[in-house]
Amino acid sequence: MPVKMAVRSVILFTFMSLCICLLLFADFGKSSSLFLDKILDLGHVPLFAVVAGMTLWALDRENWLHADKRTHVHAFALSAAMALATEIIQHFTPERSFQIGDIVKDVIGSAVFLQIAYQYKRELPGWKRLAMSSTAAVLLLAASVPALVAYADELRARHDFPLLGSFETCGEMERWQIEEGLFKRVRMHATQGEFSLEANLPPGLYPGITMDYPPRDWRGYNTLTFNAFLEDTGPLTLTVRINDLEHNEEIDDRYNRTFVLQPGRNHVIVNLSEVEHAPKGRLMDMEHISMICIFSYKLKKPRTVYFDNFRLEKNG
Repeated sequence: MPVKMAVRSVILFTFMSLCICLLLFADFGKSSSLFLDKILDLGHVPLFAVVAGMTLWALDRENWLHADKRTHVHAFALSAAMALATEIIQHFTPERSFQIGDIVKDVIGSAVFLQIAYQYKRELPGWKRLAMSSTAAVLLLAASVPALVAYADELRARHDFPLLGSFETCGEMERWQIEEGLFKRVRMHATQGEFSLEANLPPGLYPGITMDYPPRDWRGYNTLTFNAFLEDTGPLTLTVRINDLEHNEEIDDRYNRTFVLQPGRNHVIVNLSEVEHAPKGRLMDMEHISMICIFSYKLKKPRTVYFDNFRLEKNG
């Protein structure tokens, strides 16, 4: 290989390595849609297809397009090791976390590229080409399932609006998270459909549930309501937090109000005029609501609450 070509190859390899590091470790924030976030997550597949190609080139620079099976296997193993290493590093990086799903998508990207690359200008039996191409297609489809589920749920959410949450499908659960506890769909205390959300809140500073991807546009509605069934014999104080996409993470730039649940059935009503006027020095952007959070502060003992039928309502 001529010296100039070798230098150019090394420079290109270094540049692409830096770009990959940027894409893996930079925090691009949350988008306005779960579907878009899942599409961004799917970017791990083409990203590690590039990683696998670069690894294959590094192992056999002279003949990487025609490398043997052993070299392809080594490239796959090294790519998988890098996928694991990047997630371990992210575990110790602020605002990032270790994600098994990302490793799976990384490995799929590497496997798909290497199976396709191995067939390049190589004499292979037809059945073997079909098997390798079919495997690559199945892997790509498997990696795309979370994005497809999120898209289907987004269509369903638009159809059900102004119903925000009823926990009738598994896909809807992707819009919810729980802090310091466990939750699941159950057939108990449902007030909308057949399912409710059972939230088991342990003692802690801020145990609660969060809806990260509600339908954004709340203009024209007067109240947010939901039902909550509280187990046990004593009351429970819960805070409802709502903020928009402009939220600056300061406590005076969002809606925070405390409600006291009594044992048994509770119907909580949030006045959206109060929500709109809650931020200090500005109005809440009711066209771009980004989060609903319901939590307890300094909870002393475990409590179980069943939530259902989150919806927007109009007066009259």
